[in-house]
Amino acid sequence: MTANASNEYNSDVEILRQKEYPHMSDGVYLDHGGATIYARSLVEGFASKMVTSLYGNPHSENSPAKLSGDIVDQVREKMLNFLGASSKDFDLIFVANATAAVKLVADCFRDLGEKSKDRKFWYGYHKDAHTSIVGVRELTYGQFHCFENDEEVEEWLQFPEHSSMNRPNPNGLGLFAYPGQSNMTGRRLPLSWSWRARQAGSLQNTYTLLDAAALAMTYPMENIFQDPDQAPDFTCFSLYKIFGFPDVGALVVRKDSGHILTLRKYFGGGTVSMVATFGETPWHRSKGLQAPTYKLHEGLEDGTLPFHSILALGEAIDVHLRLYRSMRDISAHTSHLIDQLYRGMVGLRHANGRPACHVYSENRDFSNPSKQGSAIAFNMILPSGGYISYTDVERIANNAGFYIRSGGVCNPGGIFSLLGYEPWMTERALSAGHHCGSNGISVLNGLPTGIARASLGAMSTRQDVDSFLDFLRATFVDTDSALSATSTLRSIPSDATIEHRATIVDAIPEPRKLELKKSQSRRIPILSHLRRAPKPGVRSSSLAARNFTSGLPTIR
Repeated sequence: MTANASNEYNSDVEILRQKEYPHMSDGVYLDHGGATIYARSLVEGFASKMVTSLYGNPHSENSPAKLSGDIVDQVREKMLNFLGASSKDFDLIFVANATAAVKLVADCFRDLGEKSKDRKFWYGYHKDAHTSIVGVRELTYGQFHCFENDEEVEEWLQFPEHSSMNRPNPNGLGLFAYPGQSNMTGRRLPLSWSWRARQAGSLQNTYTLLDAAALAMTYPMENIFQDPDQAPDFTCFSLYKIFGFPDVGALVVRKDSGHILTLRKYFGGGTVSMVATFGETPWHRSKGLQAPTYKLHEGLEDGTLPFHSILALGEAIDVHLRLYRSMRDISAHTSHLIDQLYRGMVGLRHANGRPACHVYSENRDFSNPSKQGSAIAFNMILPSGGYISYTDVERIANNAGFYIRSGGVCNPGGIFSLLGYEPWMTERALSAGHHCGSNGISVLNGLPTGIARASLGAMSTRQDVDSFLDFLRATFVDTDSALSATSTLRSIPSDATIEHRATIVDAIPEPRKLELKKSQSRRIPILSHLRRAPKPGVRSSSLAARNFTSGLPTIR
Protein backbone atom coordinates (compact mmCIF):
# COMPACT_ATOMS: atom_id res chain seq x y z
CA MET A 1 0.00 0.00 0.00
CA THR A 2 1.10 3.54 -0.65
CA ALA A 3 0.90 6.62 1.52
CA ASN A 4 0.55 10.16 0.26
CA ALA A 5 4.06 11.57 0.54
CA SER A 6 2.86 15.13 1.11
CA ASN A 7 0.70 14.52 4.15
CA GLU A 8 1.32 10.83 4.90
CA TYR A 9 -2.41 10.06 4.99
CA ASN A 10 -3.08 6.65 3.45
CA SER A 11 -6.21 7.13 1.36
CA ASP A 12 -6.18 3.44 0.39
CA VAL A 13 -7.57 2.73 3.85
CA GLU A 14 -10.91 4.17 2.72
CA ILE A 15 -11.15 1.41 0.11
CA LEU A 16 -10.06 -1.21 2.63
CA ARG A 17 -12.83 -0.15 5.00
CA GLN A 18 -15.48 -1.20 2.49
CA LYS A 19 -13.97 -4.58 1.72
CA GLU A 20 -12.19 -5.67 4.88
CA TYR A 21 -14.18 -3.93 7.62
CA PRO A 22 -17.90 -4.08 6.78
CA HIS A 23 -18.58 -4.62 10.49
CA MET A 24 -17.42 -1.02 11.13
CA SER A 25 -20.17 0.54 9.01
CA ASP A 26 -22.67 1.08 11.84
CA GLY A 27 -20.65 3.67 13.73
CA VAL A 28 -17.35 5.44 14.23
CA TYR A 29 -15.02 3.27 16.30
CA LEU A 30 -12.62 5.37 18.38
CA ASP A 31 -11.44 2.87 20.99
CA HIS A 32 -8.54 1.23 19.18
CA GLY A 33 -6.48 1.72 22.34
CA GLY A 34 -8.70 -0.90 23.96
CA ALA A 35 -8.64 -3.27 20.99
CA THR A 36 -8.30 -2.55 17.31
CA ILE A 37 -10.58 -4.12 14.69
CA TYR A 38 -9.85 -7.39 12.89
CA ALA A 39 -10.02 -7.68 9.11
CA ARG A 40 -12.61 -9.78 7.35
CA SER A 41 -10.01 -11.81 5.46
CA LEU A 42 -8.29 -12.66 8.75
CA VAL A 43 -11.42 -14.33 10.09
CA GLU A 44 -12.11 -16.08 6.79
CA GLY A 45 -8.54 -17.33 6.49
CA PHE A 46 -8.50 -18.61 10.06
CA ALA A 47 -11.87 -20.33 9.63
CA SER A 48 -10.63 -22.04 6.47
CA LYS A 49 -7.57 -23.41 8.25
CA MET A 50 -9.66 -24.63 11.16
CA VAL A 51 -11.91 -26.76 8.94
CA THR A 52 -9.26 -28.08 6.54
CA SER A 53 -6.74 -29.49 9.05
CA LEU A 54 -6.81 -31.34 12.35
CA TYR A 55 -4.99 -29.76 15.29
CA GLY A 56 -4.17 -31.53 18.55
CA ASN A 57 -2.60 -30.63 21.88
CA PRO A 58 1.07 -29.85 21.12
CA HIS A 59 2.14 -31.71 24.28
CA SER A 60 1.19 -34.98 22.59
CA GLU A 61 3.24 -36.78 19.95
CA ASN A 62 0.56 -37.77 17.42
CA SER A 63 0.37 -36.17 13.98
CA PRO A 64 -2.33 -33.55 14.76
CA ALA A 65 -0.38 -32.59 17.89
CA LYS A 66 2.88 -32.30 15.97
CA LEU A 67 1.14 -30.08 13.41
CA SER A 68 0.04 -27.74 16.21
CA GLY A 69 3.53 -27.73 17.72
CA ASP A 70 5.14 -26.92 14.39
CA ILE A 71 2.70 -24.06 13.81
CA VAL A 72 3.40 -22.63 17.27
CA ASP A 73 7.14 -22.63 16.50
CA GLN A 74 6.58 -21.03 13.10
CA VAL A 75 4.29 -18.32 14.44
CA ARG A 76 6.70 -17.56 17.27
CA GLU A 77 9.42 -16.90 14.70
CA LYS A 78 7.01 -14.95 12.49
CA MET A 79 5.94 -12.73 15.37
CA LEU A 80 9.54 -11.97 16.29
CA ASN A 81 10.23 -11.06 12.66
CA PHE A 82 7.17 -8.80 12.60
CA LEU A 83 8.55 -6.96 15.64
CA GLY A 84 12.00 -6.71 14.09
CA ALA A 85 13.53 -8.92 16.80
CA SER A 86 16.05 -11.58 15.79
CA SER A 87 15.44 -15.02 17.29
CA LYS A 88 19.19 -15.20 17.83
CA ASP A 89 18.98 -12.43 20.41
CA PHE A 90 15.38 -12.62 21.63
CA ASP A 91 12.83 -15.19 22.68
CA LEU A 92 9.05 -14.81 22.76
CA ILE A 93 6.81 -16.27 25.44
CA PHE A 94 3.11 -16.54 24.66
CA VAL A 95 0.85 -15.30 27.47
CA ALA A 96 -2.79 -14.28 27.86
CA ASN A 97 -2.16 -10.53 27.57
CA ALA A 98 0.31 -7.81 28.56
CA THR A 99 -0.81 -8.00 32.20
CA ALA A 100 0.04 -11.71 32.30
CA ALA A 101 3.47 -10.90 30.87
CA VAL A 102 4.06 -8.30 33.58
CA LYS A 103 2.98 -10.71 36.29
CA LEU A 104 5.28 -13.43 34.97
CA VAL A 105 8.27 -11.10 35.19
CA ALA A 106 7.19 -9.81 38.60
CA ASP A 107 6.79 -13.30 40.05
CA CYS A 108 10.25 -14.26 38.83
CA PHE A 109 11.82 -11.19 40.45
CA ARG A 110 9.97 -11.78 43.70
CA ASP A 111 11.19 -15.38 43.87
CA LEU A 112 14.77 -14.47 43.05
CA GLY A 113 14.68 -11.49 45.40
CA GLU A 114 13.78 -13.75 48.30
CA LYS A 115 17.05 -15.61 47.70
CA SER A 116 19.12 -12.43 47.83
CA LYS A 117 20.81 -10.82 50.81
CA ASP A 118 18.02 -8.24 51.08
CA ARG A 119 15.32 -10.91 50.75
CA LYS A 120 13.52 -8.61 48.32
CA PHE A 121 13.97 -6.66 45.10
CA TRP A 122 13.70 -2.95 44.36
CA TYR A 123 11.09 -1.75 41.90
CA GLY A 124 10.82 1.59 40.12
CA TYR A 125 7.97 2.61 37.85
CA HIS A 126 6.91 5.74 35.94
CA LYS A 127 3.78 7.65 36.96
CA ASP A 128 2.32 7.16 33.46
CA ALA A 129 2.30 3.40 33.97
CA HIS A 130 -0.74 1.19 33.48
CA THR A 131 -2.33 -0.23 36.64
CA SER A 132 -0.80 -3.63 35.88
CA ILE A 133 2.67 -2.08 36.04
CA VAL A 134 1.88 -0.25 39.28
CA GLY A 135 0.64 -3.45 40.90
CA VAL A 136 4.11 -5.03 40.86
CA ARG A 137 5.07 -2.79 43.80
CA GLU A 138 3.02 -5.01 46.13
CA LEU A 139 5.58 -7.80 45.67
CA THR A 140 8.52 -5.68 46.88
CA TYR A 141 7.72 -5.50 50.60
CA GLY A 142 7.68 -1.71 50.42
CA GLN A 143 10.92 -1.23 48.48
CA PHE A 144 9.60 0.70 45.49
CA HIS A 145 9.63 4.18 44.01
CA CYS A 146 7.29 6.01 41.63
CA PHE A 147 9.09 8.39 39.26
CA GLU A 148 6.81 11.42 39.05
CA ASN A 149 8.16 12.73 35.74
CA ASP A 150 10.70 12.13 32.99
CA GLU A 151 13.22 14.50 34.57
CA GLU A 152 13.39 12.39 37.71
CA VAL A 153 14.17 9.30 35.62
CA GLU A 154 16.86 11.21 33.72
CA GLU A 155 18.49 12.33 36.96
CA TRP A 156 18.42 8.80 38.35
CA LEU A 157 20.02 7.36 35.21
CA GLN A 158 22.71 10.02 35.20
CA PHE A 159 23.52 9.90 38.92
CA PRO A 160 22.15 6.59 40.26
CA GLU A 161 24.60 6.51 43.16
CA HIS A 162 23.28 9.88 44.40
CA SER A 163 19.60 8.97 44.13
CA SER A 164 18.13 6.99 47.01
CA MET A 165 14.74 6.23 45.42
CA ASN A 166 13.79 4.23 48.51
CA ARG A 167 16.61 1.80 47.67
CA PRO A 168 18.94 0.96 50.57
CA ASN A 169 21.19 -1.18 48.36
CA PRO A 170 21.70 0.40 44.89
CA ASN A 171 23.63 -2.68 43.77
CA GLY A 172 20.87 -5.09 44.73
CA LEU A 173 18.37 -6.77 42.43
CA GLY A 174 16.11 -4.21 40.78
CA LEU A 175 13.49 -3.77 38.09
CA PHE A 176 12.55 -0.51 36.36
CA ALA A 177 9.29 -0.50 34.39
CA TYR A 178 7.70 2.14 32.23
CA PRO A 179 5.28 2.41 29.30
CA GLY A 180 6.48 3.13 25.80
CA GLN A 181 3.27 5.11 25.42
CA SER A 182 0.78 6.39 27.96
CA ASN A 183 -2.44 4.46 27.47
CA MET A 184 -4.26 7.57 28.71
CA THR A 185 -2.85 10.49 26.70
CA GLY A 186 -0.90 8.73 23.95
CA ARG A 187 2.31 10.52 24.94
CA ARG A 188 5.37 8.48 24.02
CA LEU A 189 8.16 8.22 26.55
CA PRO A 190 11.91 8.06 25.81
CA LEU A 191 12.94 4.64 24.52
CA SER A 192 16.58 5.20 25.43
CA TRP A 193 16.07 4.55 29.13
CA SER A 194 16.59 0.80 28.83
CA TRP A 195 20.09 0.89 27.38
CA ARG A 196 21.05 3.85 29.55
CA ALA A 197 20.18 1.83 32.64
CA ARG A 198 22.35 -0.99 31.28
CA GLN A 199 25.20 1.47 30.71
CA ALA A 200 25.16 2.79 34.28
CA GLY A 201 27.80 0.92 36.27
CA SER A 202 25.90 0.94 39.57
CA LEU A 203 22.72 -0.35 37.89
CA GLN A 204 24.17 -3.60 36.55
CA ASN A 205 21.68 -5.60 38.62
CA THR A 206 18.72 -3.45 37.58
CA TYR A 207 16.68 -4.79 34.68
CA THR A 208 14.17 -2.97 32.50
CA LEU A 209 10.58 -3.83 31.61
CA LEU A 210 8.91 -1.93 28.76
CA ASP A 211 5.13 -1.98 28.54
CA ALA A 212 4.58 -1.80 24.77
CA ALA A 213 0.88 -2.70 24.77
CA ALA A 214 -0.26 0.78 23.71
CA LEU A 215 2.89 1.66 21.77
CA ALA A 216 3.01 -1.36 19.47
CA MET A 217 -0.42 -0.71 17.98
CA THR A 218 0.89 2.04 15.68
CA TYR A 219 4.67 2.05 16.15
CA PRO A 220 7.44 0.24 14.22
CA MET A 221 8.95 -1.94 16.94
CA GLU A 222 12.07 -2.66 14.89
CA ASN A 223 13.25 0.71 16.16
CA ILE A 224 13.49 -0.91 19.58
CA PHE A 225 14.71 -4.42 18.77
CA GLN A 226 17.12 -3.81 15.90
CA ASP A 227 19.99 -3.39 18.38
CA PRO A 228 19.78 -6.02 21.15
CA ASP A 229 22.32 -4.11 23.24
CA GLN A 230 19.91 -1.17 23.48
CA ALA A 231 16.65 -3.11 23.76
CA PRO A 232 14.72 -3.55 27.02
CA ASP A 233 15.35 -6.74 28.94
CA PHE A 234 11.63 -7.55 28.88
CA THR A 235 8.87 -6.15 26.65
CA CYS A 236 5.18 -6.99 26.99
CA PHE A 237 2.43 -6.90 24.36
CA SER A 238 -1.30 -7.39 23.96
CA LEU A 239 -1.43 -8.54 20.35
CA TYR A 240 -5.14 -7.85 19.87
CA LYS A 241 -4.23 -4.17 20.04
CA ILE A 242 -2.17 -4.66 16.88
CA PHE A 243 -4.30 -7.14 14.92
CA GLY A 244 -7.74 -7.05 16.55
CA PHE A 245 -7.75 -10.85 16.78
CA PRO A 246 -6.75 -13.20 18.36
CA ASP A 247 -6.90 -12.38 22.07
CA VAL A 248 -3.35 -13.33 23.04
CA GLY A 249 -0.31 -11.58 24.49
CA ALA A 250 3.45 -11.94 24.33
CA LEU A 251 6.55 -11.30 26.40
CA VAL A 252 9.72 -10.66 24.39
CA VAL A 253 12.86 -11.41 26.40
CA ARG A 254 16.38 -10.36 25.58
CA LYS A 255 18.27 -13.66 25.71
CA ASP A 256 21.25 -12.17 27.53
CA SER A 257 18.83 -11.30 30.34
CA GLY A 258 16.59 -14.36 30.17
CA HIS A 259 18.41 -16.31 32.86
CA ILE A 260 16.87 -14.02 35.47
CA LEU A 261 13.48 -15.64 34.74
CA THR A 262 14.60 -19.25 35.09
CA LEU A 263 14.82 -19.30 38.89
CA ARG A 264 11.13 -18.89 39.72
CA LYS A 265 9.48 -21.21 42.21
CA TYR A 266 6.25 -22.13 40.44
CA PHE A 267 6.26 -24.60 37.60
CA GLY A 268 3.37 -25.63 35.37
CA GLY A 269 2.74 -28.45 32.96
CA GLY A 270 5.23 -28.56 30.11
CA THR A 271 7.88 -26.40 31.83
CA VAL A 272 9.76 -29.19 33.63
CA SER A 273 11.70 -32.19 32.39
CA MET A 274 11.38 -34.20 35.61
CA VAL A 275 9.32 -33.95 38.81
CA ALA A 276 9.72 -35.99 42.00
CA THR A 277 6.49 -36.04 44.00
CA PHE A 278 7.44 -38.47 46.79
CA GLY A 279 10.11 -38.53 49.46
CA GLU A 280 11.22 -36.09 52.12
CA THR A 281 12.69 -33.63 49.64
CA PRO A 282 10.57 -33.52 46.47
CA TRP A 283 12.35 -31.88 43.57
CA HIS A 284 11.83 -30.81 39.98
CA ARG A 285 14.04 -29.92 37.06
CA SER A 286 13.00 -26.79 35.15
CA LYS A 287 13.51 -26.71 31.40
CA GLY A 288 14.59 -23.13 31.81
CA LEU A 289 17.76 -24.28 33.56
CA GLN A 290 18.69 -26.79 30.86
CA ALA A 291 19.85 -24.63 27.98
CA PRO A 292 20.66 -25.34 25.22
CA THR A 293 18.67 -28.58 25.46
CA TYR A 294 15.54 -26.52 26.05
CA LYS A 295 14.78 -22.95 25.02
CA LEU A 296 13.86 -20.17 27.43
CA HIS A 297 10.17 -20.12 26.49
CA GLU A 298 9.84 -23.84 27.21
CA GLY A 299 10.45 -23.18 30.89
CA LEU A 300 7.99 -20.28 31.12
CA GLU A 301 4.88 -21.24 29.13
CA ASP A 302 2.80 -22.98 31.79
CA GLY A 303 0.31 -25.58 30.61
CA THR A 304 -1.09 -26.02 27.13
CA LEU A 305 -0.69 -22.97 24.95
CA PRO A 306 -3.77 -21.49 23.20
CA PHE A 307 -2.64 -23.19 20.01
CA HIS A 308 -5.78 -22.32 18.04
CA SER A 309 -5.27 -18.64 18.90
CA ILE A 310 -1.63 -18.90 17.88
CA LEU A 311 -2.75 -20.40 14.56
CA ALA A 312 -4.99 -17.32 14.15
CA LEU A 313 -2.06 -15.07 15.03
CA GLY A 314 -0.05 -16.42 12.11
CA GLU A 315 -2.93 -15.57 9.80
CA ALA A 316 -3.28 -12.14 11.43
CA ILE A 317 0.36 -11.27 10.73
CA ASP A 318 0.08 -12.27 7.07
CA VAL A 319 -3.14 -10.28 6.55
CA HIS A 320 -1.79 -7.25 8.38
CA LEU A 321 1.34 -7.11 6.22
CA ARG A 322 -0.69 -7.60 3.05
CA LEU A 323 -3.14 -4.80 3.90
CA TYR A 324 -0.80 -2.24 5.47
CA ARG A 325 2.67 -3.27 4.30
CA SER A 326 4.57 -1.93 7.31
CA MET A 327 4.12 -0.40 10.74
CA ARG A 328 5.98 2.67 9.49
CA ASP A 329 3.13 3.37 7.07
CA ILE A 330 0.61 2.89 9.86
CA SER A 331 2.60 5.21 12.11
CA ALA A 332 2.60 7.96 9.47
CA HIS A 333 -1.11 7.48 8.77
CA THR A 334 -2.26 7.60 12.38
CA SER A 335 0.12 10.44 13.23
CA HIS A 336 -1.54 12.56 10.55
CA LEU A 337 -5.01 11.72 11.85
CA ILE A 338 -4.34 12.28 15.56
CA ASP A 339 -2.83 15.67 14.79
CA GLN A 340 -5.95 16.54 12.80
CA LEU A 341 -8.14 15.45 15.71
CA TYR A 342 -6.07 17.33 18.27
CA ARG A 343 -6.15 20.57 16.31
CA GLY A 344 -9.88 20.28 15.85
CA MET A 345 -10.59 19.59 19.52
CA VAL A 346 -8.45 22.39 20.97
CA GLY A 347 -10.11 24.74 18.49
CA LEU A 348 -13.61 24.12 19.87
CA ARG A 349 -14.82 27.26 21.65
CA HIS A 350 -18.11 28.50 22.99
CA ALA A 351 -19.62 31.76 21.81
CA ASN A 352 -18.32 33.47 24.95
CA GLY A 353 -14.76 32.60 23.92
CA ARG A 354 -14.14 29.91 26.51
CA PRO A 355 -12.78 26.51 25.43
CA ALA A 356 -15.32 23.74 24.99
CA CYS A 357 -12.74 20.96 25.26
CA HIS A 358 -9.83 20.38 27.64
CA VAL A 359 -7.17 18.11 26.12
CA TYR A 360 -4.80 16.50 28.64
CA SER A 361 -1.22 16.08 27.52
CA GLU A 362 2.32 16.96 28.47
CA ASN A 363 3.06 17.05 24.75
CA ARG A 364 1.76 19.61 22.27
CA ASP A 365 3.40 18.22 19.14
CA PHE A 366 0.80 15.67 18.05
CA SER A 367 2.30 15.45 14.56
CA ASN A 368 5.56 13.89 15.81
CA PRO A 369 5.23 10.07 16.08
CA SER A 370 8.30 9.87 18.31
CA LYS A 371 6.45 11.93 20.91
CA GLN A 372 2.78 11.12 20.38
CA GLY A 373 0.71 8.04 19.65
CA SER A 374 -2.80 7.82 18.26
CA ALA A 375 -4.78 8.57 21.44
CA ILE A 376 -6.16 11.74 22.97
CA ALA A 377 -7.55 12.30 26.49
CA PHE A 378 -10.09 15.05 27.06
CA ASN A 379 -13.06 16.44 28.97
CA MET A 380 -15.82 18.61 27.57
CA ILE A 381 -16.52 21.95 29.26
CA LEU A 382 -19.65 24.06 29.72
CA PRO A 383 -19.73 27.72 28.67
CA SER A 384 -19.54 28.54 32.40
CA GLY A 385 -16.25 26.67 32.72
CA GLY A 386 -17.67 23.64 34.52
CA TYR A 387 -16.84 20.13 33.43
CA ILE A 388 -19.37 17.90 31.73
CA SER A 389 -19.43 14.39 33.18
CA TYR A 390 -17.15 12.14 31.13
CA THR A 391 -19.57 9.27 31.62
CA ASP A 392 -22.33 11.36 30.05
CA VAL A 393 -20.02 12.30 27.19
CA GLU A 394 -19.38 8.61 26.51
CA ARG A 395 -23.07 7.72 26.86
CA ILE A 396 -24.25 10.44 24.49
CA ALA A 397 -21.46 9.64 22.03
CA ASN A 398 -22.33 5.95 22.14
CA ASN A 399 -25.99 6.64 21.44
CA ALA A 400 -24.95 8.78 18.49
CA GLY A 401 -22.75 6.00 17.09
CA PHE A 402 -19.33 7.17 18.29
CA TYR A 403 -17.49 4.57 20.36
CA ILE A 404 -14.98 6.07 22.79
CA ARG A 405 -13.84 5.18 26.29
CA SER A 406 -14.18 7.09 29.54
CA GLY A 407 -13.11 6.78 33.16
CA GLY A 408 -9.72 6.23 34.74
CA VAL A 409 -8.58 4.01 31.82
CA CYS A 410 -6.36 1.99 34.20
CA ASN A 411 -3.83 4.83 34.49
CA PRO A 412 -4.05 6.17 38.05
CA GLY A 413 -0.83 8.17 37.96
CA GLY A 414 -1.65 9.91 34.71
CA ILE A 415 -5.23 10.62 35.75
CA PHE A 416 -4.51 12.25 39.08
CA SER A 417 -1.39 14.14 38.01
CA LEU A 418 -2.85 15.66 34.85
CA LEU A 419 -6.21 16.38 36.44
CA GLY A 420 -4.53 18.30 39.26
CA TYR A 421 -5.02 15.95 42.20
CA GLU A 422 -2.78 15.87 45.25
CA PRO A 423 -2.47 12.67 47.34
CA TRP A 424 -4.86 13.93 50.03
CA MET A 425 -7.44 14.77 47.38
CA THR A 426 -7.28 11.21 46.10
CA GLU A 427 -8.09 9.92 49.57
CA ARG A 428 -10.92 12.43 49.85
CA ALA A 429 -12.37 11.13 46.59
CA LEU A 430 -12.23 7.59 47.94
CA SER A 431 -13.92 8.57 51.21
CA ALA A 432 -16.61 10.39 49.22
CA GLY A 433 -17.48 7.13 47.51
CA HIS A 434 -15.61 7.46 44.22
CA HIS A 435 -14.23 4.33 42.60
CA CYS A 436 -13.21 3.17 39.17
CA GLY A 437 -15.99 2.19 36.81
CA SER A 438 -19.12 3.63 35.26
CA ASN A 439 -20.80 4.09 38.65
CA GLY A 440 -18.06 6.28 40.10
CA ILE A 441 -18.38 10.00 40.80
CA SER A 442 -17.37 11.82 37.64
CA VAL A 443 -16.95 15.36 39.03
CA LEU A 444 -15.95 15.90 42.65
CA ASN A 445 -15.30 19.28 44.27
CA GLY A 446 -15.00 20.88 40.87
CA LEU A 447 -12.50 18.41 39.42
CA PRO A 448 -13.26 15.51 37.08
CA THR A 449 -12.15 12.12 38.35
CA GLY A 450 -11.50 10.73 34.90
CA ILE A 451 -11.39 11.52 31.22
CA ALA A 452 -12.88 10.58 27.88
CA ARG A 453 -10.45 9.01 25.42
CA ALA A 454 -10.55 8.74 21.65
CA SER A 455 -7.95 6.49 20.01
CA LEU A 456 -7.29 5.78 16.34
CA GLY A 457 -5.99 2.73 14.52
CA ALA A 458 -4.60 1.59 11.19
CA MET A 459 -8.06 1.49 9.62
CA SER A 460 -9.20 4.91 10.88
CA THR A 461 -10.02 7.53 8.25
CA ARG A 462 -10.35 11.28 7.87
CA GLN A 463 -14.10 10.81 7.77
CA ASP A 464 -13.95 9.25 11.25
CA VAL A 465 -12.13 12.29 12.58
CA ASP A 466 -14.32 14.83 10.78
CA SER A 467 -17.52 13.11 11.90
CA PHE A 468 -16.42 13.04 15.52
CA LEU A 469 -15.44 16.71 15.47
CA ASP A 470 -18.79 17.56 13.90
CA PHE A 471 -20.52 15.60 16.65
CA LEU A 472 -18.63 17.38 19.43
CA ARG A 473 -19.28 20.75 17.86
CA ALA A 474 -22.99 20.12 17.35
CA THR A 475 -23.53 18.55 20.76
CA PHE A 476 -21.31 20.29 23.28
CA VAL A 477 -20.43 23.71 21.84
CA ASP A 478 -22.64 26.74 22.57
CA THR A 479 -22.76 28.95 19.49
CA ASP A 480 -25.34 31.42 20.87
CA SER A 481 -23.72 34.02 23.11
CA ALA A 482 -27.14 35.19 24.28
CA LEU A 483 -27.80 31.80 25.84
CA SER A 484 -25.60 30.22 28.43
CA ALA A 485 -25.82 27.17 30.62
CA THR A 486 -24.46 29.40 33.36
CA SER A 487 -27.74 31.31 33.60
CA THR A 488 -29.80 28.18 34.13
CA LEU A 489 -27.33 26.69 36.58
CA ARG A 490 -27.34 29.89 38.59
CA SER A 491 -31.15 29.97 38.53
CA ILE A 492 -31.26 26.80 40.56
CA PRO A 493 -31.80 27.74 44.22
CA SER A 494 -28.68 27.36 46.33
CA ASP A 495 -30.59 25.10 48.72
CA ALA A 496 -31.81 22.81 45.94
CA THR A 497 -31.20 19.13 46.57
CA ILE A 498 -28.51 17.36 44.60
CA GLU A 499 -31.23 15.15 43.13
CA HIS A 500 -32.97 18.32 41.92
CA ARG A 501 -29.76 19.43 40.22
CA ALA A 502 -29.28 15.98 38.74
CA THR A 503 -32.48 16.24 36.72
CA ILE A 504 -30.66 18.67 34.44
CA VAL A 505 -28.65 15.75 33.17
CA ASP A 506 -31.49 13.25 33.32
CA ALA A 507 -33.46 15.52 30.97
CA ILE A 508 -30.94 14.83 28.21
CA PRO A 509 -32.56 12.35 25.83
CA GLU A 510 -30.74 9.34 24.45
CA PRO A 511 -30.55 10.07 20.72
CA ARG A 512 -30.87 7.52 17.98
CA LYS A 513 -27.76 6.22 16.29
CA LEU A 514 -26.16 8.51 13.80
CA GLU A 515 -26.52 7.98 10.07
CA LEU A 516 -22.88 8.01 9.03
CA LYS A 517 -23.11 8.98 5.39
CA LYS A 518 -20.73 11.46 3.79
CA SER A 519 -19.35 12.54 7.15
CA GLN A 520 -22.65 14.03 8.35
CA SER A 521 -23.76 14.23 11.97
CA ARG A 522 -27.13 15.06 13.48
CA ARG A 523 -27.23 17.88 16.03
CA ILE A 524 -27.87 16.69 19.55
CA PRO A 525 -27.57 20.01 21.38
CA ILE A 526 -26.87 19.00 24.96
CA LEU A 527 -26.57 22.63 26.02
CA SER A 528 -30.16 23.39 25.06
CA HIS A 529 -31.30 20.61 27.38
CA LEU A 530 -29.10 21.94 30.14
CA ARG A 531 -30.95 25.24 29.94
CA ARG A 532 -34.34 23.67 30.64
CA ALA A 533 -35.67 24.20 34.14
CA PRO A 534 -35.88 20.77 35.78
CA LYS A 535 -38.92 19.54 37.61
CA PRO A 536 -38.30 19.43 41.35
CA GLY A 537 -38.49 16.30 43.43
CA VAL A 538 -37.22 13.86 40.80
CA ARG A 539 -34.56 11.53 42.22
CA SER A 540 -31.63 10.38 40.10
CA SER A 541 -29.94 7.03 40.60
CA SER A 542 -26.77 8.02 38.77
CA LEU A 543 -23.81 9.07 40.89
CA ALA A 544 -22.19 10.50 37.79
CA ALA A 545 -25.27 12.58 37.07
CA ARG A 546 -25.51 13.84 40.64
CA ASN A 547 -22.11 15.42 40.33
CA PHE A 548 -22.63 16.91 36.90
CA THR A 549 -23.22 20.41 38.26
CA SER A 550 -21.28 20.23 41.50
CA GLY A 551 -18.48 22.74 41.93
CA LEU A 552 -18.14 24.34 38.51
CA PRO A 553 -14.57 25.65 38.18
CA THR A 554 -13.40 28.27 35.76
CA ILE A 555 -10.84 27.14 33.19
CA ARG A 556 -8.23 29.80 32.55
